[in-house]
Amino acid sequence: MHRLLERRTLSDITGQEYDVEAVCDLGYARYEHGYPQDLLATVLDEARALARTEWEAQSADRYLGLRHLRAAHEAIPAVKTLLHDRDRLRTLSELAGTELEPYPITRAASHINFYRPGEVPIAHHTDGAALVELIPLHTAGTDRGGSTLIFRGSPERGRHLLEQGERLPAEDHAAVPQRMGHAVLLQGRRLLHTAQPLRDGERITLVLVMRSVTEPWKDGNSLARLLLDDPLAAVHDEWVRDQQHQAAQFRATAH
Repeated sequence: MHRLLERRTLSDITGQEYDVEAVCDLGYARYEHGYPQDLLATVLDEARALARTEWEAQSADRYLGLRHLRAAHEAIPAVKTLLHDRDRLRTLSELAGTELEPYPITRAASHINFYRPGEVPIAHHTDGAALVELIPLHTAGTDRGGSTLIFRGSPERGRHLLEQGERLPAEDHAAVPQRMGHAVLLQGRRLLHTAQPLRDGERITLVLVMRSVTEPWKDGNSLARLLLDDPLAAVHDEWVRDQQHQAAQFRATAH
């Protein structure tokens, strides 16, 4: 069982008593993950090697301005091992208060993010999938990996302020440290968030993506959103099959 360091509910962060779009009441939890260090070291080594040749890890010229490797579990077997680990999924489901499963769209199910000092690390956003687990693989510098910054308010309010040209100051955010040996389970689809810019050093983070087994339709990854990151041929068939599967499940339940 992970040793819990901090847990906050959605309502505590956003000020909303109830969120019909949420899959559970968890905002985020931070914990000592206990994952094998040799496995994570393998992931880090292979991620660094891939980053030398993969354009996605070298250029931030895309949606959200993020340098990352998509579908990391397809390129790195150790990520797939962790993504599908039953004990991990059971523990995170208990922590979230709802049963979780790996995200069914391959390109969106896992990724590795690269943060450099001085760069704007990622735009304010909400995630497409219901929950993500953030696992730092490497941190360096005085910021010790920095923090994920979560806007204190509903994501709708935060987006409205941004659309009006307003800045969301740091003091309007909850700062969730990203530290080695720790991980964060985040209901990022219902929290507007970004990352703290690093003054020096770097952070490399493994992101494992999940959804609710009982409410898979609470998902912001429309085909149009997926296409902001991925080519049509890489996501279309899986997305259509998943939509058809959900429709069949709904019809079976209705009868």
